[in-house]
Amino acid sequence: MEISKKHENKNVDVKVYIDKLRGKIQDYFKKDASGHSIDHLERTLNFALYLQSKEGGDVVVVGISAFIHDIHRIMSNEQNRFVSPKESLPVVEKFLEELDITFDQKQHILYSIEHHEEYSFSDGVKVTDIESKILQDADNLDAIGAMGVIRCFKYGIAHNVIDYDPTVPLYQNKYREEDVDASSIHHINNKLLRLGKFMNTKTAKKIAKKKTKLMKDFIEMYIDEFTCKISEE
Repeated sequence: MEISKKHENKNVDVKVYIDKLRGKIQDYFKKDASGHSIDHLERTLNFALYLQSKEGGDVVVVGISAFIHDIHRIMSNEQNRFVSPKESLPVVEKFLEELDITFDQKQHILYSIEHHEEYSFSDGVKVTDIESKILQDADNLDAIGAMGVIRCFKYGIAHNVIDYDPTVPLYQNKYREEDVDASSIHHINNKLLRLGKFMNTKTAKKIAKKKTKLMKDFIEMYIDEFTCKISEE
């Protein structure tokens, strides 16, 4: 899909659009218990707007796509199966109907949301536009660090994934979003530890360094405590 740049407008207050969406989005996500709640959307929005201020791009596309990108997660909960971002686009379009944005902006938002779960360590990042890259980075920044660890265990509880299975070696194979890891610790190791290295933007890579170190330290300490390894260091 070719993305038009005619609609780029750095002077638009994207918060006006977010405020118009907030009530309906809060209601839509109120039943989530898997770490994809309205709080996650708010944090992703904040990350996205910060990245946009450093990296450029259409702030309207960046902001709105960040705030409504996870509708497929609620659909997955309702249908008890993995629903891809692409499958959620008809529902996303309904949320966009009341917004006074251009046709090109709507199409760009849909495009960004459809591709927001691409990973370089899996099938690769196919998007080339900065708005879609920022959405990917913003979503991934909230998936790592202290908040990422908490969200991972929330997701595990919601989907009956155990905390840790010591009989399964930690590994980093080709990752698919629809797969379920052996445990929450395995998910942190198999997916979340990779995200920092493969951020799209320089700004996101800098932010991710501290978050990634925290997760590495957490996994090591968790396994030590799980196996009753005692150290005075």
